[in-house]
Amino acid sequence: MTPAQKNAGPGARGYGQGYEYFGMALTFVFAILLFGAGGWFLDGFLHTRPLLAIVGAFVGGFAGFMRIYYRVKDEAAKGGKG
Repeated sequence: MTPAQKNAGPGARGYGQGYEYFGMALTFVFAILLFGAGGWFLDGFLHTRPLLAIVGAFVGGFAGFMRIYYRVKDEAAKGGKG
């Protein structure tokens, strides 16, 4: 830990926590886009467009939500010290 980090005020933790939440939001969006794109790609082969793209987007949304849920659950179990 650098001397600047030791002397940082209470607002310094807020920026780090904000970036952490922004990262979780990006993970959520990326999961939706990745699974949706995978479904779109499979739709091209199976000629079922847009069925699998929609299913993939919902699966990605669920996976992203569960990722956030378990991360918040683990952080709460640690007492917010993680």
